Amino acid sequence: MEEENLVVGLDIGTSKICAVAGFMQSDGAIKVSGFVERPVSPKDEVLNRGEIENAQRTIEIIDEVLEELAENLKINLETVNINISNPDIKGIQHKGKVTKSGENKQIHQVDVDKLLDDVKVTYKSNPGNLVLHCMPQDFYVNDVKAGEKVVGKFGVQIGGDFYFLSTKTESIENLYYTIKNVKAKTEDPNANPIQIEHVLLSSVADAMSLLDSSIDDKRNGVALVNIGAEMTEISIYQKSGLRYYKSMPIGGHAITNDLREAFNISFEDAEILKKVCGNIPSKSISENEIAVIERKEGLAPIEIIMKNASLVVEWRLKEIAAIIKSEIIRSGYDNTLTNGIILTGGTSSMAIIKDIFIHVCKTKGIRKAKINSKINFNGFEFINKPKYSTVLGLLMPSYINFDSRLDNRILKHAPLVESKQETSTPQSGGKPKSVKTEKSSKGSLFDRMKKFITDDNMDDDYS
Repeated sequence: MEEENLVVGLDIGTSKICAVAGFMQSDGAIKVSGFVERPVSPKDEVLNRGEIENAQRTIEIIDEVLEELAENLKINLETVNINISNPDIKGIQHKGKVTKSGENKQIHQVDVDKLLDDVKVTYKSNPGNLVLHCMPQDFYVNDVKAGEKVVGKFGVQIGGDFYFLSTKTESIENLYYTIKNVKAKTEDPNANPIQIEHVLLSSVADAMSLLDSSIDDKRNGVALVNIGAEMTEISIYQKSGLRYYKSMPIGGHAITNDLREAFNISFEDAEILKKVCGNIPSKSISENEIAVIERKEGLAPIEIIMKNASLVVEWRLKEIAAIIKSEIIRSGYDNTLTNGIILTGGTSSMAIIKDIFIHVCKTKGIRKAKINSKINFNGFEFINKPKYSTVLGLLMPSYINFDSRLDNRILKHAPLVESKQETSTPQSGGKPKSVKTEKSSKGSLFDRMKKFITDDNMDDDYS
């Protein structure tokens, strides 16, 4: 049965931990068979700028998510693909070259694979760092650039440019430590810990679920920008290779914190206010429109001028857009992105974000992310959103090669020495508390919009 090849992707994020299960059908599409999500907030202390902050809490939520997924699908769940992202991840170029052996001068795939193996051996990462991925860029035969199709050419020497993505060894050790404290979901009470099949840079997972082969995104040049809760990642692809990567500690929570501090409200209320304002341009809000936030225990309500709140959201989004634009210019690929800029991540669901990026980046080549046709949602259409691009991408490396020129060994991280930390299964902490708000604004725009502002109803117009 096709279902026997089920793969599970686990996205550990700042605002959510979610898992999706799927398998490849005979037609080549990946069919989603299950999905579970738990929201998290800063008070959960799950992640801080991409790093595991509270292992105990993170383990509890992961365990609960995977347990529910396994129960829903009636499966044994023993392996997962997971993501990683933090500001310390760096991309460095490295060249390699090997000479063919034997009398046959035609380049074969085995020769390209030999080059990859040699490059991975000769590249030396900085002390304390570990290689996550080894991405091919350009190939050369007898020192002449060979284009994308190097196999089949004649030559005695093959060379290549590669882009190595590395992170602090401690970051991935902590990730493994966390997962190894989650037991596999089987009927065996002495089950081994969950095993990790693939660790993918979040941006690489995004690329697998988003970049459109029908319009040759990778070949023609595109910047993939994931604006999450605390992190923003920029990946630039051109001529089929990853050319530039940058991760920055800024995201949607910066907007939430601006609103929280500006109007002296709770983080939860600021989140709702952000979603309302993120869907309504300030120019369409009247000067006298007021949001009234009722509070508990007889505390005085807080009145907020909606236009002012909307301006706070817009100005922070403009700053984020300007930072991203500056980084794309710094990359040197600013004027070569034929297919423009793709916005993904939870923050990209805001209705106003596309127009802001068009204005700040001085280009109309801005589009919201759209999950590619390789995913069959099978009744789970509610996850067909930019905020789920990473977890959906985590399904794909088990079935599909990231780069047509080499197999997915390019995605395998360098060997990890077992951590000497003692692991122990945490005591059950019960079900995590969901973020709830019990506020009303008595007929204001805030009140009228608030009941509609859920993740399902955020603006995900892909035009």
